[in-house]
Amino acid sequence: MVLHIHGRIQYVADIETLHDIKDLKGIEFGHEYPRHGLLLLHWLASHVTIDQAEALLLHFDPLRQDYGFQHYENPLCTEEFGLPHLNDPLDREYYSLGSLSSEAVRTQLPPYVTQDYYNSLDNPNRDLDLIILRVQKTRPMIADKVYVTSIQGCDYNQNKTHEISSKLLRQVQALKKPVNILLTLLSDSWVPNITQSDDPRLALTKGEIVTHLQNIEKHLKSIFEQQDVRWLLSLAGYDLEARFYIHKQTWLCSTDEPAQYEESNPKTACEGHIPVKIEVKSTPDGYARLMWSGIPNNIIEQGPTIVLFSSDTSSMLETFESLKGQTSGSADTFVALKHGLHPRLVTYKFGSEHGFFGLRYTVYWRGPQFDATNRVIPTEINGYNASLQLYTKDGYACARLYIKNSFTDWKQEFYNSWVGFYASERDLDHKYQHYQWVSNFEKVEEDDDTKEYLIYQYQSNMSIGPGVQARFLFSKEAVRTFVLLRWYTPTVKARTVPWEKVKT
Repeated sequence: MVLHIHGRIQYVADIETLHDIKDLKGIEFGHEYPRHGLLLLHWLASHVTIDQAEALLLHFDPLRQDYGFQHYENPLCTEEFGLPHLNDPLDREYYSLGSLSSEAVRTQLPPYVTQDYYNSLDNPNRDLDLIILRVQKTRPMIADKVYVTSIQGCDYNQNKTHEISSKLLRQVQALKKPVNILLTLLSDSWVPNITQSDDPRLALTKGEIVTHLQNIEKHLKSIFEQQDVRWLLSLAGYDLEARFYIHKQTWLCSTDEPAQYEESNPKTACEGHIPVKIEVKSTPDGYARLMWSGIPNNIIEQGPTIVLFSSDTSSMLETFESLKGQTSGSADTFVALKHGLHPRLVTYKFGSEHGFFGLRYTVYWRGPQFDATNRVIPTEINGYNASLQLYTKDGYACARLYIKNSFTDWKQEFYNSWVGFYASERDLDHKYQHYQWVSNFEKVEEDDDTKEYLIYQYQSNMSIGPGVQARFLFSKEAVRTFVLLRWYTPTVKARTVPWEKVKT
């Protein structure tokens, strides 16, 4: 198809639609280390609801740039191959997610999506994959099209772009449901079921189920924690053996002999039985807490250390902590929490190189960077085109307000409203430890505004820590004195997710 757009020619080929997980086997999107496309697809399926009309109800707002979503335009190349032209550009737009080279993206996505990016610094394929949503401007939390593609600069290949059907996304969602595989294998009457369930595992023969289980157990159990992630990679044709080979190299395992898997003696498996985790959390006083688990015993024997840097590209050392022979544990530091902190697992030794003798270190694993919002998107302020977000800066509890551009009289509407900071979600509404009037929030510099929102923020003098919560307290009455605030009962229009609350 050829379209003439503003004097330029755009070539739009028919884009293939993928309807089943097995259709993913025929494309290269996210199929080998360190590509993250299939992991992005899993993430998306976990953050949408599919209605009866097959539309995707998003659990986030791409126009607000939640999770790092960005407005997407087709690459401006000499011969422009791109997505279908928008006949109603004033109402519909494309938004993309997946450019991990952007810190705003990689810090907001979960570690299972970003771990291979952090640990493949010199690999040119670590940032190729994108998911793209077509949304309505007036209803941005509804998407009617989902695409996956691979792109690097102007190296855009139409044949690498595919539409993802709602049926395929439902199949990915179904992988979260537990399936009693043991009873399935023991049942002589088991026959594949391809009509009554979205779960693609139920369409497999008994032999195919056994094969997938063996591959998952051997190749993925010690790399990806979530069982539904492992199932998706196996069903979609991800290169499991190559990924496991890299995994064994990372943890200094022999690549010539098969790894050992005796559950009765996990210490014999040098690569470990659970995925390695090193991450930055919060102490009750707003300092960085280093946490680790799943460190292989053969690495522990070398006396490893976690070093904390100011970012994933920085050589500025903030602090370090010895693991002291523990495969899992935690250590509190005196480094104030700030966005981008990056933990790395290293070992030190003295050695010589190019005639110089000194302390050398080897990096085994790079954890995810710390995200100032704890990877939690803003909470809607009930009844208004505005939202509230809790974040931290220099270890203090902070609040950010997103105001939709169309909400022009917000200053008048919120004149007598304030944001309170609480030590716990169980605290009564008048038991805040700190507060600030909404009218006193400072506007973020214009370059940092999103396209559709104005952003205002405030930093309190209260330390961030597990359980801390911000609430939007609404009032139309003039109660602008501290004494009255303590006795006045406002309407709570928004409660943020408590800091580091574990999702259930």
